[in-house]
Amino acid sequence: MLRYLANGRIRWKNSMACNTRTNWEFYAVIDGRCGPVFRDGERPVFAEKTLWVFAPECSHAWADDGRHKFHRLVFHFGTAPYPLDEIVRERGWLAKKLTDADIARLQRIAAELEPHFCEPGLLSPLCFQGRLMDLAALALADRAKLQPPALPDLANFKVQRALAWYAEHLARRPSVKEVAEAIHISISHLRRLFAQVRHVSPKAAFRRLRVEKANELMSRSDLTLEDIARHCGYANPGHLCREYKLVHNFTPTHWRKRLVAGFAKPLPPGVVPVREFSARPDERTMSA
Repeated sequence: MLRYLANGRIRWKNSMACNTRTNWEFYAVIDGRCGPVFRDGERPVFAEKTLWVFAPECSHAWADDGRHKFHRLVFHFGTAPYPLDEIVRERGWLAKKLTDADIARLQRIAAELEPHFCEPGLLSPLCFQGRLMDLAALALADRAKLQPPALPDLANFKVQRALAWYAEHLARRPSVKEVAEAIHISISHLRRLFAQVRHVSPKAAFRRLRVEKANELMSRSDLTLEDIARHCGYANPGHLCREYKLVHNFTPTHWRKRLVAGFAKPLPPGVVPVREFSARPDERTMSA
Protein backbone atom coordinates (compact mmCIF):
# COMPACT_ATOMS: atom_id res chain seq x y z
CA MET A 1 0.00 0.00 0.00
CA LEU A 2 1.11 3.55 -0.77
CA ARG A 3 1.51 5.35 2.54
CA TYR A 4 2.84 8.72 1.40
CA LEU A 5 3.31 10.69 -1.80
CA ALA A 6 5.21 13.95 -2.29
CA ASN A 7 5.67 15.80 -5.57
CA GLY A 8 7.00 19.33 -5.74
CA ARG A 9 9.81 21.80 -5.20
CA ILE A 10 11.12 22.36 -1.69
CA ARG A 11 13.92 23.92 0.33
CA TRP A 12 14.40 22.74 3.90
CA LYS A 13 14.13 25.63 6.36
CA ASN A 14 15.65 23.62 9.21
CA SER A 15 18.02 20.69 9.35
CA MET A 16 16.37 17.27 9.65
CA ALA A 17 17.34 14.81 12.38
CA CYS A 18 18.24 11.28 11.29
CA ASN A 19 15.56 8.71 11.99
CA THR A 20 14.21 5.43 10.68
CA ARG A 21 11.04 5.36 8.59
CA THR A 22 8.19 2.95 9.18
CA ASN A 23 8.01 2.16 5.46
CA TRP A 24 10.14 1.69 2.38
CA GLU A 25 11.13 5.08 0.95
CA PHE A 26 11.64 5.85 -2.75
CA TYR A 27 13.13 9.35 -2.99
CA ALA A 28 14.00 10.91 -6.35
CA VAL A 29 15.47 14.34 -7.00
CA ILE A 30 14.54 15.24 -10.57
CA ASP A 31 15.66 18.88 -10.68
CA GLY A 32 18.18 20.64 -8.44
CA ARG A 33 20.15 18.69 -5.90
CA CYS A 34 19.98 17.22 -2.42
CA GLY A 35 21.55 14.31 -0.54
CA PRO A 36 20.98 11.83 2.29
CA VAL A 37 22.63 12.16 5.70
CA PHE A 38 23.25 9.05 7.80
CA ARG A 39 24.43 10.67 11.06
CA ASP A 40 23.37 13.93 12.67
CA GLY A 41 25.93 16.63 11.89
CA GLU A 42 27.32 14.70 8.94
CA ARG A 43 28.18 16.68 5.83
CA PRO A 44 25.91 15.59 2.96
CA VAL A 45 27.09 14.63 -0.50
CA PHE A 46 24.66 16.30 -2.90
CA ALA A 47 23.46 14.60 -6.06
CA GLU A 48 21.36 15.51 -9.07
CA LYS A 49 18.91 13.31 -11.00
CA THR A 50 19.12 10.42 -8.54
CA LEU A 51 16.70 7.87 -7.10
CA TRP A 52 17.35 6.51 -3.61
CA VAL A 53 15.60 3.52 -2.05
CA PHE A 54 15.77 3.06 1.73
CA ALA A 55 14.75 0.06 3.82
CA PRO A 56 12.71 0.96 6.95
CA GLU A 57 15.58 0.09 9.31
CA CYS A 58 18.09 2.50 7.71
CA SER A 59 18.29 5.73 9.72
CA HIS A 60 18.79 8.82 7.56
CA ALA A 61 17.74 12.40 6.89
CA TRP A 62 17.71 14.71 3.88
CA ALA A 63 19.67 17.90 3.29
CA ASP A 64 20.04 20.59 0.63
CA ASP A 65 22.39 23.54 0.23
CA GLY A 66 19.99 25.83 2.10
CA ARG A 67 19.79 28.33 -0.77
CA HIS A 68 18.07 26.64 -3.69
CA LYS A 69 14.88 24.67 -4.04
CA PHE A 70 14.90 21.23 -5.60
CA HIS A 71 12.11 19.13 -7.10
CA ARG A 72 11.65 15.71 -5.58
CA LEU A 73 9.24 12.80 -5.86
CA VAL A 74 8.74 10.69 -2.74
CA PHE A 75 6.83 7.42 -2.40
CA HIS A 76 6.47 5.44 0.82
CA PHE A 77 5.27 1.84 0.63
CA GLY A 78 4.64 -0.69 3.37
CA THR A 79 6.62 -3.41 1.58
CA ALA A 80 9.09 -3.83 -1.27
CA PRO A 81 9.06 -6.73 -3.75
CA TYR A 82 11.74 -9.35 -4.22
CA PRO A 83 14.55 -9.03 -5.23
CA LEU A 84 14.63 -5.29 -4.42
CA ASP A 85 14.00 -5.93 -0.72
CA GLU A 86 16.91 -8.38 -0.42
CA ILE A 87 19.33 -6.19 -2.38
CA VAL A 88 18.52 -3.00 -0.47
CA ARG A 89 18.60 -4.67 2.96
CA GLU A 90 22.21 -5.78 2.37
CA ARG A 91 23.35 -2.17 2.78
CA GLY A 92 20.20 -0.43 3.97
CA TRP A 93 19.85 1.74 0.89
CA LEU A 94 20.42 1.92 -2.86
CA ALA A 95 21.09 4.84 -5.23
CA LYS A 96 20.55 5.02 -9.01
CA LYS A 97 21.38 7.83 -11.42
CA LEU A 98 18.38 8.88 -13.49
CA THR A 99 18.22 9.51 -17.20
CA ASP A 100 15.72 11.95 -18.71
CA ALA A 101 13.63 8.92 -19.72
CA ASP A 102 13.70 7.66 -16.11
CA ILE A 103 12.52 11.05 -14.85
CA ALA A 104 9.66 11.11 -17.34
CA ARG A 105 8.70 7.64 -16.20
CA LEU A 106 8.75 8.68 -12.53
CA GLN A 107 6.55 11.68 -13.30
CA ARG A 108 4.04 9.39 -15.03
CA ILE A 109 4.04 7.09 -12.01
CA ALA A 110 3.37 10.03 -9.69
CA ALA A 111 0.58 11.31 -11.94
CA GLU A 112 -1.09 7.87 -11.89
CA LEU A 113 -0.75 7.49 -8.13
CA GLU A 114 -1.87 10.94 -7.00
CA PRO A 115 -5.64 10.62 -7.61
CA HIS A 116 -5.67 7.22 -5.88
CA PHE A 117 -3.62 8.62 -2.99
CA CYS A 118 -5.95 11.60 -2.49
CA GLU A 119 -9.22 9.70 -2.95
CA PRO A 120 -8.65 5.92 -2.58
CA GLY A 121 -11.15 3.69 -4.36
CA LEU A 122 -11.80 0.06 -5.13
CA LEU A 123 -9.00 -0.16 -7.67
CA SER A 124 -6.46 1.91 -5.72
CA PRO A 125 -4.64 -1.09 -4.16
CA LEU A 126 -4.10 -2.53 -7.64
CA CYS A 127 -2.69 0.79 -8.86
CA PHE A 128 -0.41 1.03 -5.82
CA GLN A 129 0.91 -2.50 -6.36
CA GLY A 130 1.45 -1.99 -10.08
CA ARG A 131 3.36 1.27 -9.67
CA LEU A 132 5.43 -0.23 -6.85
CA MET A 133 6.57 -2.93 -9.27
CA ASP A 134 7.42 -0.21 -11.82
CA LEU A 135 9.51 1.64 -9.22
CA ALA A 136 11.32 -1.55 -8.21
CA ALA A 137 12.11 -2.37 -11.84
CA LEU A 138 13.40 1.15 -12.45
CA ALA A 139 15.58 1.06 -9.32
CA LEU A 140 17.19 -2.24 -10.37
CA ALA A 141 17.46 -1.56 -14.11
CA ASP A 142 21.22 -0.92 -13.98
CA ARG A 143 21.81 -4.19 -12.15
CA ALA A 144 20.04 -6.45 -14.61
CA LYS A 145 23.20 -7.17 -16.62
CA LEU A 146 25.26 -7.68 -13.46
CA GLN A 147 23.08 -10.44 -12.05
CA PRO A 148 24.21 -14.07 -12.36
CA PRO A 149 22.56 -16.23 -15.01
CA ALA A 150 18.90 -16.90 -14.39
CA LEU A 151 18.16 -19.85 -12.18
CA PRO A 152 16.37 -22.82 -13.71
CA ASP A 153 12.73 -22.09 -14.27
CA LEU A 154 11.76 -25.10 -12.17
CA ALA A 155 13.59 -23.74 -9.09
CA ASN A 156 11.79 -20.40 -9.34
CA PHE A 157 8.49 -22.14 -10.01
CA LYS A 158 8.82 -24.37 -6.95
CA VAL A 159 9.68 -21.44 -4.66
CA GLN A 160 6.79 -19.34 -5.98
CA ARG A 161 4.46 -22.28 -5.60
CA ALA A 162 5.59 -22.80 -2.00
CA LEU A 163 5.05 -19.12 -1.17
CA ALA A 164 1.64 -19.08 -2.84
CA TRP A 165 0.53 -22.23 -1.01
CA TYR A 166 1.74 -20.85 2.31
CA ALA A 167 -0.04 -17.51 1.72
CA GLU A 168 -3.27 -19.36 0.94
CA HIS A 169 -3.06 -21.31 4.23
CA LEU A 170 -1.35 -18.59 6.24
CA ALA A 171 -3.99 -18.34 8.99
CA ARG A 172 -3.16 -21.81 10.31
CA ARG A 173 0.62 -21.26 9.98
CA PRO A 174 1.62 -24.51 8.27
CA SER A 175 5.03 -25.98 8.99
CA VAL A 176 7.90 -26.15 6.50
CA LYS A 177 7.24 -29.89 6.31
CA GLU A 178 3.59 -29.30 5.32
CA VAL A 179 4.61 -26.85 2.61
CA ALA A 180 7.18 -29.27 1.20
CA GLU A 181 4.62 -32.08 1.15
CA ALA A 182 2.04 -29.82 -0.52
CA ILE A 183 4.35 -29.14 -3.49
CA HIS A 184 5.69 -32.73 -3.53
CA ILE A 185 9.35 -32.22 -2.59
CA SER A 186 11.44 -33.04 0.47
CA ILE A 187 12.13 -30.56 3.26
CA SER A 188 15.86 -30.53 2.47
CA HIS A 189 15.14 -29.85 -1.22
CA LEU A 190 12.79 -26.99 -0.30
CA ARG A 191 15.48 -25.44 1.87
CA ARG A 192 18.04 -25.74 -0.93
CA LEU A 193 15.66 -24.08 -3.38
CA PHE A 194 14.99 -21.12 -1.06
CA ALA A 195 18.71 -20.71 -0.41
CA GLN A 196 19.38 -20.79 -4.16
CA VAL A 197 16.54 -18.52 -5.27
CA ARG A 198 15.88 -16.22 -2.30
CA HIS A 199 19.08 -16.59 -0.24
CA VAL A 200 16.96 -17.11 2.89
CA SER A 201 15.44 -20.07 4.65
CA PRO A 202 11.79 -21.04 4.04
CA LYS A 203 11.05 -20.12 7.67
CA ALA A 204 12.36 -16.57 7.19
CA ALA A 205 10.44 -16.14 3.92
CA PHE A 206 7.21 -17.37 5.51
CA ARG A 207 7.74 -15.01 8.46
CA ARG A 208 8.02 -12.11 6.01
CA LEU A 209 4.72 -13.16 4.39
CA ARG A 210 2.94 -13.11 7.75
CA VAL A 211 4.32 -9.69 8.60
CA GLU A 212 3.32 -8.28 5.20
CA LYS A 213 -0.19 -9.66 5.69
CA ALA A 214 -0.31 -8.00 9.12
CA ASN A 215 0.73 -4.67 7.56
CA GLU A 216 -1.97 -5.02 4.93
CA LEU A 217 -4.68 -5.69 7.51
CA MET A 218 -3.54 -2.84 9.74
CA SER A 219 -3.53 -0.40 6.84
CA ARG A 220 -7.01 -1.19 5.50
CA SER A 221 -9.00 -2.24 8.58
CA ASP A 222 -9.60 -1.40 12.23
CA LEU A 223 -9.10 -4.99 13.39
CA THR A 224 -7.52 -5.43 16.81
CA LEU A 225 -4.05 -6.90 17.10
CA GLU A 226 -5.68 -10.05 18.48
CA ASP A 227 -7.79 -10.41 15.33
CA ILE A 228 -4.83 -9.62 13.08
CA ALA A 229 -2.70 -12.19 14.89
CA ARG A 230 -5.36 -14.83 14.30
CA HIS A 231 -5.71 -14.00 10.60
CA CYS A 232 -1.92 -14.12 10.13
CA GLY A 233 -1.24 -17.39 11.93
CA TYR A 234 0.12 -16.06 15.21
CA ALA A 235 -0.71 -17.66 18.54
CA ASN A 236 -1.48 -14.29 20.17
CA PRO A 237 -0.71 -10.55 19.83
CA GLY A 238 2.55 -11.01 21.75
CA HIS A 239 3.71 -13.57 19.20
CA LEU A 240 2.81 -11.14 16.40
CA CYS A 241 4.78 -8.33 18.06
CA ARG A 242 7.89 -10.48 18.58
CA GLU A 243 8.03 -11.68 14.97
CA TYR A 244 7.14 -8.24 13.63
CA LYS A 245 10.11 -6.74 15.47
CA LEU A 246 12.42 -9.38 14.00
CA VAL A 247 11.58 -7.98 10.56
CA HIS A 248 11.11 -4.26 11.22
CA ASN A 249 12.80 -3.47 14.58
CA PHE A 250 9.63 -1.76 15.79
CA THR A 251 6.26 -3.03 16.95
CA PRO A 252 3.03 -3.20 14.90
CA THR A 253 1.42 -0.81 17.40
CA HIS A 254 4.18 1.73 16.73
CA TRP A 255 3.68 1.37 12.98
CA ARG A 256 -0.08 1.76 13.28
CA LYS A 257 -0.01 4.77 15.62
CA ARG A 258 2.83 6.57 13.87
CA LEU A 259 1.61 6.17 10.35
CA VAL A 260 -1.80 4.67 9.70
CA ALA A 261 -3.67 6.54 12.43
CA GLY A 262 -1.98 9.79 11.46
CA PHE A 263 -3.13 9.53 7.85
CA ALA A 264 -6.46 7.74 8.19
CA LYS A 265 -8.28 10.53 10.02
CA PRO A 266 -10.53 12.70 7.82
CA LEU A 267 -9.10 16.09 6.94
CA PRO A 268 -10.94 19.16 8.30
CA PRO A 269 -12.84 21.43 5.87
CA GLY A 270 -10.63 23.76 3.85
CA VAL A 271 -7.55 21.58 4.21
CA VAL A 272 -5.92 19.56 1.45
CA PRO A 273 -3.31 16.76 1.54
CA VAL A 274 0.21 18.11 1.44
CA ARG A 275 2.62 16.84 -1.15
CA GLU A 276 5.27 19.46 -0.48
CA PHE A 277 6.65 18.33 2.88
CA SER A 278 7.78 15.23 4.74
CA ALA A 279 5.63 12.30 5.87
CA ARG A 280 5.56 13.48 9.46
CA PRO A 281 1.96 13.64 10.74
CA ASP A 282 2.33 17.23 11.99
CA GLU A 283 3.32 18.30 8.47
CA ARG A 284 0.45 16.49 6.84
CA THR A 285 -1.87 19.40 6.08
CA MET A 286 -1.94 22.95 4.89
CA SER A 287 -4.66 25.47 4.19
CA ALA A 288 -6.45 25.01 0.87
